[in-house]
Amino acid sequence: MECLGFTIDCGTLAKGAGVVAMGVILFVGSVYLILGAVIGRWMAYLVVAVAFSGWVMVLASLWTFGFFSQGPDTPVNLGPRGSEPAWVPLEISTGETSDAYRAFERYPDGPWKTAEAGDYPASSQAVSGVVTALLAERANEELELPETSAAAVTAIDFAIDRISFAPAEDGKTSLSVVQAHFVEGGPLLTVSLYHDSGSVPRYSYMFLAGSVVVFLIHLPLLDIAERKRREFLVGGTAPAWYGPA
Repeated sequence: MECLGFTIDCGTLAKGAGVVAMGVILFVGSVYLILGAVIGRWMAYLVVAVAFSGWVMVLASLWTFGFFSQGPDTPVNLGPRGSEPAWVPLEISTGETSDAYRAFERYPDGPWKTAEAGDYPASSQAVSGVVTALLAERANEELELPETSAAAVTAIDFAIDRISFAPAEDGKTSLSVVQAHFVEGGPLLTVSLYHDSGSVPRYSYMFLAGSVVVFLIHLPLLDIAERKRREFLVGGTAPAWYGPA
């Protein structure tokens, strides 16, 4: 279920937002409250902003680049993950392929290669799972059956007949055409797909860039405020000395 453009349940999204808001109020707000009572509201805000953005900058750097934080073999992208690489369906038909890429027009001739037994095992398994799940979903929609129904069509009710792969004209995108049928009978269905490389480090880069910007904005302001505070505390001239009393 989508909520506000996110592929997540609205209740879960609301709970997550509430937890984050309460965490900021309790942990960041309490520090600000104590500092504000000692050095004033403006100075307290600047200190908290610089310290918090600096901490997020270090944390986001570990998320993005690893920096051997877990040893020599530390993986990258340890933080919140964006969209994962996946095969994305383009069209389902009874023979025609998609027109999204010119390579589909040459199917099944070269550069298309049919995956035989043992060829491209990871890609073939991933494509098969996506196609059978998609066909089951479409079948249940046409039959108006909820997925929780005992009579609902499942992925195992479809059999894969042929899987073919080819590169797109840009040389970077992988394409696939899968032919499958319903095991209890029906037409041969042709599904066209392309491989989306995803954007796994997207949120880590966003946190890193945002924290750097916040840090660079508030650090000069903190320096100016500290200079003014120092001048106020130690400024002025000493009283005139008129000798011993």
